Amino acid sequence: MYINDYGKSRMYTEGAQEYVGGKNNSSAPDDTFSGCVNEKESEDISRGRYIRNGGKTAKDALEEEEEWKEKLKKWDEEMERIREQNRRERELLQEARIRKKRIQKKLQEKLALKKYLARQDEIMQMNEKISLERAVGEDVYIEKAPLSKSLSIAEIMAICSEF
Repeated sequence: MYINDYGKSRMYTEGAQEYVGGKNNSSAPDDTFSGCVNEKESEDISRGRYIRNGGKTAKDALEEEEEWKEKLKKWDEEMERIREQNRRERELLQEARIRKKRIQKKLQEKLALKKYLARQDEIMQMNEKISLERAVGEDVYIEKAPLSKSLSIAEIMAICSEF
């Protein structure tokens, strides 16, 4: 079964082929798409224009090509500048991350030392209190404040200013 069997009669399609330069009319010019393109191209070439350039002359096509080369060169320079800027920004961000990690590490070390010293002070005060209670025989109150377990603002600022 052929496609022509659906909706159209065969006589109609055969009759139409005569008008478009089909099989029955061999004296008609080549009306296929590529034939029309080749014919137009040969006409344009004879007039000094090229159809592939959108109907422009060779001089116009060369000028346009030079413009595009200039544009591409500018874009390449702009891209290179942007890449360099991005590289510098990445390096600065990396340095900032490293600096932040150093400060955090130093603060953690200082805080751990403060907690250790505060715990040692508590132990020492307890031992002193116990020994005084044994010597006196009654409860003793020591008015000495324990060491702080947290970092002061001055200590934090000193650590941050180091880096």
